[in-house]
Amino acid sequence: MSQSTIHSALPFEHPCFSNHGARVARMHLAVAPYCNIKCAFCRPTVNPCIHGCAPGLANEILTPQQALERLRRVRESGMDIRIVGIAGPGEPLANPETFETLRLIKAEYPPIHLCLSTNGLFLPEHASQLARLGVETLTVTVNAHTPKAAIHIYEHVSGERGESAVRRLLERQRTGVKEAVKAGLVVKINSVYVPGVNDDEILQISREMRAMGAMIQNILPVIARDTMARVTPPDTEQLEQIRERCGVNLEQFVRCRHCRADAIVDAKPSCTGK
Repeated sequence: MSQSTIHSALPFEHPCFSNHGARVARMHLAVAPYCNIKCAFCRPTVNPCIHGCAPGLANEILTPQQALERLRRVRESGMDIRIVGIAGPGEPLANPETFETLRLIKAEYPPIHLCLSTNGLFLPEHASQLARLGVETLTVTVNAHTPKAAIHIYEHVSGERGESAVRRLLERQRTGVKEAVKAGLVVKINSVYVPGVNDDEILQISREMRAMGAMIQNILPVIARDTMARVTPPDTEQLEQIRERCGVNLEQFVRCRHCRADAIVDAKPSCTGK
């Protein structure tokens, strides 16, 4: 699928789903602290003093009402927020506050576009609910195609370890993507590239997810932290090569900014946590 085709298929200008580089003010609301899986490279951190741009970082956790008030204040400051996303710092679909936040925002600001990121474990039973709440774009993180690679990436799935646990995650991710596409959501696939672990798997992911209806893939270099603190992230050449290989199957998104779970991004280039 070409960039022009993706651009025309999007229900609105979303800079995280297109390489056109649209400048649209947007923000993430950190209302989801709990995560139902543990990735070897992930360490969600909530701290009022934390800085930097990386997924899973937030200064504080907001209640749904606080999230709505945060949105009000940002808009009243003059920033024309057009997109609101929920991306953590944990797993949005594992936190009931996510759904209440989406409901509150859509009730008060119907024109605002809603998006969400998920690991896919709970997606099969929530895809249609997300569509009813007004979510239009969905990012599903899929890092492995087989249990052989997944077992090195996921330390546990809902507290369970081993091949059967990661196999269940992969199966539910596939089912969830199908259900999301069926519900009318525009789906992007995020894949964290860990050299030596999932090189060939990401190629398989791109092929399979395109067949399931995903529109674009975002391949991210692993951030060396937590259990994978000693891994070597891919260099620029490796990243370009795997994107080129996967681009044969699924359009590649190359403008990712590794946004925080509480990022506020103006129409001008920036990355802040407020």
